[in-house]
Amino acid sequence: MPEELGSLGIWEQRTDYTISEGNIDTLPQLFKKDEIRYEYNQWANEWSKNSCTIFAAVGMASDLTNYKFSLKEIKEIDEMSYARGRIRGNGWYVQSAVKLVADWWNANEELSKKYWKLAYYRISKYDDEVIEWVIDKLYTIDWNYCPTNDYNIDRADWMIDGTNFGTKVNWHSVDVICKEWQRSVKDSYYGRNYNIYWLKNKLSQISNYGSYFYVYTLVSEDNLEELKRLNEMKTLTENMIADNSAMRHLTNDEVYRKKLHSMNNVHRQKIADIEQQLKKYL
Repeated sequence: MPEELGSLGIWEQRTDYTISEGNIDTLPQLFKKDEIRYEYNQWANEWSKNSCTIFAAVGMASDLTNYKFSLKEIKEIDEMSYARGRIRGNGWYVQSAVKLVADWWNANEELSKKYWKLAYYRISKYDDEVIEWVIDKLYTIDWNYCPTNDYNIDRADWMIDGTNFGTKVNWHSVDVICKEWQRSVKDSYYGRNYNIYWLKNKLSQISNYGSYFYVYTLVSEDNLEELKRLNEMKTLTENMIADNSAMRHLTNDEVYRKKLHSMNNVHRQKIADIEQQLKKYL
């Protein structure tokens, strides 16, 4: 894979909404009567052949809604990325592309009314149980990996069997789906009509770069603002727990350590309460 065709990797933001073991049931089970998985050929993107992060996010949205984006629409989204700081000729960040596609979708009144609004969540790549749970519910997740020569050789038989692929300085974004009850990759890079290959091992075992995956879910327009408020409150509280935990490791004052521990217990209960409220809006 040419160096310029990768993504810029993960741009971590503590404000991202997260899915974890404690709130996995905020994602409802998808009941699909078919196996529609729209595939997009990045080589058809004549204006910019390094937009894998955008194509992966578009693929995620398509799988969730069964809406097929036109190349004209993808080009429009691609052009918007440059107004958000992407440099022409370069790849882009996964989180930025996921947010952009959601923003484009949510600004489209016709799509938002027909399919509802898009909200996105982050999953740690080390949360195998959460990843499996999300995929088992038939959601597509956005995966970022390093396309090393070993990886590309391994995928030649349409099955990734290995786990140790080393690292490179460029990355690539694809979609991971549940197809025929197996984990598989839906890749926009290779110019084929059907470019799906299977995964034998867990993603945490073969993810040689990045710490997070992303997933879309749908919410009604009426619930979007309340969902945003609750998620922001949850994220803020999670950040407070992380900061308090860091302080506990830095101080030798046992009284202060106990106070921080007590504060975190209160914060964790607050998060549990917020998660109960979130279930009402998804």
